[in-house]
Amino acid sequence: MSGRDRLSRLPDPVLLQVLTHAPAKEAACTGALSRPWRSLWLSSGVLNLDSRSYVHRAGHLCDDGRSLIFIRDAKAALCSLAAADGENSLKKLTFTYLPPGNGQRDEYMYCSQRHIDDGLDALLTAAPAARGLEELHVYVSPRDYYSLRVAALPSDALRALHLDGLCLTSPLHSPPALAPFALLETLRLCRCAVRLTDLAAIVDSAPLLAALELDRVHLSAAPSPDIDQRRLRCPRVTALSLCNVGGWYGGLQLDVPSLRRFAYRGFLQHISFVPPPPANMARADLHFDLEYLPDEACQVFWHFVGGFGGAEVLNVNTSRHSLANLGGWCRGLELDAPSLWHFAYRGILWPFTLVSRPPAGVEQVGLHFLITGPFSDRSKEEACQLF
Repeated sequence: MSGRDRLSRLPDPVLLQVLTHAPAKEAACTGALSRPWRSLWLSSGVLNLDSRSYVHRAGHLCDDGRSLIFIRDAKAALCSLAAADGENSLKKLTFTYLPPGNGQRDEYMYCSQRHIDDGLDALLTAAPAARGLEELHVYVSPRDYYSLRVAALPSDALRALHLDGLCLTSPLHSPPALAPFALLETLRLCRCAVRLTDLAAIVDSAPLLAALELDRVHLSAAPSPDIDQRRLRCPRVTALSLCNVGGWYGGLQLDVPSLRRFAYRGFLQHISFVPPPPANMARADLHFDLEYLPDEACQVFWHFVGGFGGAEVLNVNTSRHSLANLGGWCRGLELDAPSLWHFAYRGILWPFTLVSRPPAGVEQVGLHFLITGPFSDRSKEEACQLF
């Protein structure tokens, strides 16, 4: 039985799921977007653009030529969606560009980067089909310095924005003037570089933003000393994840009054919550990679951990390289945890007191403890996940 016959026998809902997961280039080459199913594909509202589909079919071309063909086909796909009807039928766009080069930098590679930078910018700003996007996922190779203007991000209907491997840019001496992200609920940046003021501008323009995840993100300072470059205000965010985020100097202040779930992984940084974390948090996962700490840093560590005493679930992990002076500040320490019902601590063990005082009128629930020794090599690789 031919592949087309097998596809033809599938009911439309199942076939639609197949089409939404197929890269546009592969789908066209296998006939999945041929005339019998074209209307069904157009109704899916999903477009997957993946440069890996071009590795073999354009193998005789250099990276520069492949990037040009990839962007050309991406524009054609968006135009076909826009021409299908007068409405914005595209709801989800996934853009993946991984150059097949051997890692050597040459003039062709820099031309390829310019084509991708300009092409991605044009796709998001000039293509009518991109204006109604609800989900945007962009993944590019983080080693090749691809960039995207913050002002090029579609904002009208966007609900979820995931960017991986990009350097977000804006005018140097002022925060970008952004259209409101009126419907944005989830923002995830992975292996990106962005100025803290630009990130703050995106968050400020998104009144419904509930989930913010920063994974291996480099936050650079504002170019002007007159701009408040240390505070990030997230008034509606309920889930915040910071994993190996760095680059700022002078400390970072987080204003997250609605926070319910928080995850942190990385070195001990000067991070503070202004105001303190809410007393009704559901969960906090804190994983610190600690080496030698001076006395004042140990005090900062325990003060930071103590700020999450109002959480229902508190997980504290320290690497097996934590040194003995961390415990000096533990002795006599009381962690006031009125709502805590599950507490897990992994690391070098030191005596401290955990006080659970439920508020008046609230019944005391069972308190679960999980106290273990230092991490094994395998568990040390585990990452905190909120989403």
